Amino acid sequence: MASTYWTGGTSGDFYNVKNWSTGASPTTYHDVNISGTSSTATAEAVASTASSTAVPSLTIGDYGTLDITASSCQSSETSPVFSTSSFQVGQYGSIVIDTASAVQLGDINVMNGTLTIENNRSNVFMGAGDRLNGEGTLNLVNSTFGSQTDGVNIANSMHITLSGTSSVYTGFLATGVSVAFDSKSSEQFFLNGTDTTVDTSFSGVSAKTQFGITANTGETPLSASYVKNTDGSYSLVVQESDNHTLTLSNVTMASGYTPGTLAITQDKSGNYLISDTSANSSNSGGSNCGGHGGHWGHHDGNSSGNSGHSGWSGHDGHNSSGCGDHGSSWGWGSGSGGCDYSSSLKQIISAWNNAFSSCKGWQSSSCGSSNWFGGNSYQSGSAWNCSSSWGQQSSGSNGCFSSSGQSSSHTQVPVTNTTSHWGC
Repeated sequence: MASTYWTGGTSGDFYNVKNWSTGASPTTYHDVNISGTSSTATAEAVASTASSTAVPSLTIGDYGTLDITASSCQSSETSPVFSTSSFQVGQYGSIVIDTASAVQLGDINVMNGTLTIENNRSNVFMGAGDRLNGEGTLNLVNSTFGSQTDGVNIANSMHITLSGTSSVYTGFLATGVSVAFDSKSSEQFFLNGTDTTVDTSFSGVSAKTQFGITANTGETPLSASYVKNTDGSYSLVVQESDNHTLTLSNVTMASGYTPGTLAITQDKSGNYLISDTSANSSNSGGSNCGGHGGHWGHHDGNSSGNSGHSGWSGHDGHNSSGCGDHGSSWGWGSGSGGCDYSSSLKQIISAWNNAFSSCKGWQSSSCGSSNWFGGNSYQSGSAWNCSSSWGQQSSGSNGCFSSSGQSSSHTQVPVTNTTSHWGC
């Protein structure tokens, strides 16, 4: 099998032929290898340009890194911006996916290093097997991995970390050996409802953590509660229909958090969410955007933010300071009762980033009679000119916005690329 090795002699561009041992495009070789020699002699390549040609076999050896930052408004599972049929990553190697566009990682893999997915919502695919193997680490940063219909089977020898409002959908008895939550942000971990006892080690669980059961597994959770174990950890016991019980036997709470009463709700996709009711009660009322309503608020925000519901990522945020329904994913239902914007700053920034990194961008929609912040400044009455469209899958200056450059996950000297800003 013909192979080519990364030399990085000219730049960090993955597709620059001068950066490879053979002096030819890496997509013309069966095996593509990116490896360093030590912690001070690393190798890093950046795939910042969308490519329709799959790499048959990708090897990221020790001290090697591949950053995938390419973006395309037309990307999908069948036409990703980067794809490989199989890959393997060494213990000190890493793949970083920092794009909202589709990336296909193939069916066959061994992940003994680190896979980091940033700012991507269910747009990284594992192929027909939907399985991630190895003893490495999966890092999700403001991302969703898997989906309701396509859960990812994560080997029970792998570690998972979630931060920045991330979610993962796992398969049957394939939930990793450990899962670490960020107690400062809202994270969701979805399980297969037909599981019985899951001995994965869950840590950093807080009032913001939600465990979920996907709607298509045939099980309906009826009640859930935490039971304290003799070693100070907890077991999450979920009673389901048909006298079935799902138990997470090793749950460690974040410092200072004692679990309260748990409630079971459904999101707009029909998935079941297990939440601590104390997390929602503190968010009800006019000063906190009407609460999250179980799953980031899937009902209208009322005039004073009452009823524990919010227009965030749901339906229209009504009344004077709800910002309409920016493509069903913008606007919070604070209403005339006002909203504590400072406490929602992380959510606002996250939605801002998602809006600019998504291919639809700012969609044409009704944004109410007030501006983005609900006051009378910053283009009052037009909500940042939201009656027009910023990026509707067109080209040139009217196309979608995407970030460029090297991922912030690395400290190596940045490799600058400016493949697309207002166009894809």
